[in-house]
Amino acid sequence: MKISKLAQSLGQSATLKLNEVANALRAEGKPVIHLGGGEPVEAIPAGAAEYARNMIDGGFVRYTPSSGTPALKNEIIKYTEKFYGIKPEKNNIVVSSGAKQAIFNFLVSVLDKDDEVIIPVPYWVSYPEMVKLAHGEPVLVRPAKGLLATVKDIESAINNKTRVIMLNSPCNPSGQVFPEQTVAELVELCERNDIYLLMDDIYNRLVYDGMKAPSAFRYAKRPLNDSIIVSINGVSKTFSMTGFRIGWSIAGEELTKAMIKVQAQVSSCPSAVSQTAAVGALSEQGDFVENLRRGLEKKRDILVAELSKLKKVRLDIPHGTFYSFADFSAYDPDSRRLSAMLLEKALVAAVPGIEFGLEGHLRISYCASVENIVEGITRIRKVLDGE
Repeated sequence: MKISKLAQSLGQSATLKLNEVANALRAEGKPVIHLGGGEPVEAIPAGAAEYARNMIDGGFVRYTPSSGTPALKNEIIKYTEKFYGIKPEKNNIVVSSGAKQAIFNFLVSVLDKDDEVIIPVPYWVSYPEMVKLAHGEPVLVRPAKGLLATVKDIESAINNKTRVIMLNSPCNPSGQVFPEQTVAELVELCERNDIYLLMDDIYNRLVYDGMKAPSAFRYAKRPLNDSIIVSINGVSKTFSMTGFRIGWSIAGEELTKAMIKVQAQVSSCPSAVSQTAAVGALSEQGDFVENLRRGLEKKRDILVAELSKLKKVRLDIPHGTFYSFADFSAYDPDSRRLSAMLLEKALVAAVPGIEFGLEGHLRISYCASVENIVEGITRIRKVLDGE
């Protein structure tokens, strides 16, 4: 049977593959600690559960409009105005089955064959593969130093094929937050060159140390319907609702129309129950996100303290998300080999840094329980340092 060259060119999601291996070992009765995960352990907001339960109890779950329900769009408008300082219209919003689909809708809508997309390294594992699926060419830009690309790094990769710059801040896997000046300069650069700036804001409220993730819209000179900025967000991370698969995009009206057509042909519409749950989460006037953020910041501090006990690890302290991206190259520069060895000998799962474009590192999550964080790093230390 023939398999397309495009499908053959795609890599398997490293994070999902690691989940499968860890779950298989657990099924064998082995006490695996998973520090490679990407979802909080906290229960979903009470409002989300209540709204979803009421819809199911009503017995009617049907198709919704392709771009999302009016009720959810109303909540997204209020949410965007509160946290971004702009007030979109309903025709600027597409609700999708997760932020990943929202990004894919955008890429398919703006890329032609061989158009280039600039992606700073380290990057979320799916970015280059989604660009390939949209027949574009990912251009990976490694920072001259550290874990954050500068405007100079990015600008050096721009040519007449460049259509998009993708920015994830705070960043998965590094937890680093792009400085306000960098975001402002990228907006100016993209407006000047008519290049889209895709802002993956899925972690934008999970920031620590008194920092904030800057909104690109704040620096835009163009109105929203003429904007080069596309913002992606959702309920998966900040509301601990990964399984509901609800994300959304905020973009100009013409681009939004194109993205709706793409989504309508691919998946018809997002789940009605999930959208209703998202309404419950966004409309809940409580401290859910702030409590989650504070809890994650405490776990971050614990993880940093534990990692500091390893003799040869170097770490840029993460200021957001729930990931660290520690440099283990002094132990083994081959991150896949090191990850496999730690899973075998320490029974701890961590994602190889090469999957995010940077060798020698491991992505270690701190959204697990405190007990698992401490025990997991202790096991790693025993294997690597012999303690």
